[in-house]
Amino acid sequence: MNDSVNFALNRPGYSVKILKLEDAAVMQTLYDRCTDFALLTDGQPPSPTAALEEFDALPPGKTQDDKYILGLFDLQNNLLGIIESIRHYPDDRTWWLGLMMLSPDRRGQGLGSEFYRAFENWVTIQGVKQVSLSVIEANELGLRFWKSLGFEIIRQTEPRQFGNKTHNLYVMSRTVVSDR
Repeated sequence: MNDSVNFALNRPGYSVKILKLEDAAVMQTLYDRCTDFALLTDGQPPSPTAALEEFDALPPGKTQDDKYILGLFDLQNNLLGIIESIRHYPDDRTWWLGLMMLSPDRRGQGLGSEFYRAFENWVTIQGVKQVSLSVIEANELGLRFWKSLGFEIIRQTEPRQFGNKTHNLYVMSRTVVSDR
């Protein structure tokens, strides 16, 4: 995985870095703060190894070199959010955003939108034409969030098992354009 990330948010006091396996413990604290998301998705709190498992979760045909977990930090070096993504998936022009999580105390302040936009600008500079993701049907707030950023539903999946719950997924996509 590439160690450098060259993007920042438009508001001062925040930094973004690529997280590595040795960052799993700090990532786990964010997972634990975001128990509401795990309960919505899986019907149970995050496992004590959820952060470690995130590093190993890859679609078929992809390697660790294709996976980027980006951490959003404040001035005190507290992890406030993550974006987990896979480059060139499901095709060479697309990056798949597998997970975006923001600490509950930072939601509703525009920080998530800024974090995503900075991510999008970063991948666009690398020649990406599209970002895709999926949202579980039960996540109405998440669906509204992604729609507000210009994502469109391209299809709905059959029900899938997530922990103790079963969900339909909305697969969403957004065409991106480089400013450069």
